[in-house]
Amino acid sequence: MKKSRQLAFAISLLAGAQSASALTPWTDGAPDLIVYTSGGAAQDQAINRVVSVTLAAPGTLDTFSDVSGSSIGGRWQSFYFTGNANLSGGLAGKKIVLEKRSYGAAGYGVIPLFANNSEGLPLEHLNIVGTGLADWEVDGAEGGKKWKKTISQANAATYLTKVVSDGGFLGVDPDILLKPNTENYPEQVNEVITGAPEPDWPLTLNQVPQGFTQVSTGGLVYGVAVTEELYKVLQAAQKRAGSLPDSVTIGAYDANSLPNLNRNLLASLLAGKIASWEQVKIVDKNTHDAVSLVEVAADAGIAAPFTNGDGKTPVGVSRRNKGAAVGAVAYAKFLNYPGTANANKPADNTPDGDEDIAAPIVKSPGGVNATNNLLKDWNSGTNASGLNPGLQKIWGIAVNTGDKDAGVNPWRYVKIDGFAPTIENVAAGVYPSWAEGVVLYRTNKSSDSQWADKKALLKTFADDLGSPAVAKAVNTNLPFGISGIFATTKDPRGFTAEIPFNPDNPVVPLTHFCEATGSTQTSIVPVADDQATGGLQIQLK
Repeated sequence: MKKSRQLAFAISLLAGAQSASALTPWTDGAPDLIVYTSGGAAQDQAINRVVSVTLAAPGTLDTFSDVSGSSIGGRWQSFYFTGNANLSGGLAGKKIVLEKRSYGAAGYGVIPLFANNSEGLPLEHLNIVGTGLADWEVDGAEGGKKWKKTISQANAATYLTKVVSDGGFLGVDPDILLKPNTENYPEQVNEVITGAPEPDWPLTLNQVPQGFTQVSTGGLVYGVAVTEELYKVLQAAQKRAGSLPDSVTIGAYDANSLPNLNRNLLASLLAGKIASWEQVKIVDKNTHDAVSLVEVAADAGIAAPFTNGDGKTPVGVSRRNKGAAVGAVAYAKFLNYPGTANANKPADNTPDGDEDIAAPIVKSPGGVNATNNLLKDWNSGTNASGLNPGLQKIWGIAVNTGDKDAGVNPWRYVKIDGFAPTIENVAAGVYPSWAEGVVLYRTNKSSDSQWADKKALLKTFADDLGSPAVAKAVNTNLPFGISGIFATTKDPRGFTAEIPFNPDNPVVPLTHFCEATGSTQTSIVPVADDQATGGLQIQLK
């Protein structure tokens, strides 16, 4: 009897601890509120932080993620939690699911919301209601807090439900994606259950319809990455040309050692105007001879990579899928595309099977993880991405976010126009590749009795994505400085930019805000916020 009482007491303690510290459908049942969202993955770290700190009561958050290849949560995630006591609008204490669909990227945070006369287009979203413990695998060491599952056509009916997104989240403004017949207008991905795109995808939307609220989520640094071997060759070339000091060690990855690419060269590469690396040359500071990058490879201890049927070393260009914020920012900043009439567009993709004869070789990976895999493949002669079937080693560049820890992967960031992709350089007005994000949702939806609660949750979610406190908590300290997300002084909450720049208060006094549209516009040149407090620190170089 004594042992039975002890066992019963132990079981009751375990049960109590689980219900106090976690929300799962098999112990807590259905939520009081489900909010479905869709969009890009550029701000994933910040989103996770906002959910865990601002939206969820301490100790109540469980996260459910799909598995696709090596990516966990790259397509879908659901956060199940009890509403934090500080939440307004009747959300405190409620059991809430906030679902995030990143499959389809930023374009899926725009087009599906506006389709069908703004009634929306139903899409596959992650559904955890009704699933049980046996339906999930523990993700990592946090047993009972994080869960994962590989979702395929065979089991999709268990894990996915077709609904209209309540809100969209983007790493750019929506207008830059709503350009029909351009490389920015979102293309479709195949839904899992059918293996085909969802029908009735509109092809002519060109503006945000009436009745939608846009909340700026602050800014994000974007970067240009190069394969590690190309990085070393660029260092060797710039040492030989005199633009990098002789003291730089080949392969060093710090603020003084990053090689530089200017915007004109980047534009030429993105537009496909440079076919092979033999065309890119430096002038030797000692001999004054023109020397191609391929000829400099030996200085870096790098063997020349794959050559095509013409005996040339093709340039590798990793752009992005249509509708991706990463691509839209790069095209706007380096090509003025599509904002300027007759601007060069990004190069067309190289057809599968033509890699042996093509120059340049252009691919469009469908996400940040896919970009990472392509860069690794090009550097190592592998094909984890599925985009390097010939297993060639290629010197390649890629448009990317600026907040990934490139030091652990065989690729590196480079400077643009002499400056590294850091928030401090954005704040000083010298680094060009950045944009503000947006959360979108319907201002009113009379057919949804819970819309007031959903709107309150989405507004809180968006506001915190644009706060310096969240930015500081998730930003990456890279070998050359701090990169990631930041607040702007244009935020109506009145954030102050500090001079000199303070990484503990990442606030930028520049903005893409357009008075004519009342929203941010990535395609325009950012200017100083004339209402900002704190001033603007300009680097003159």
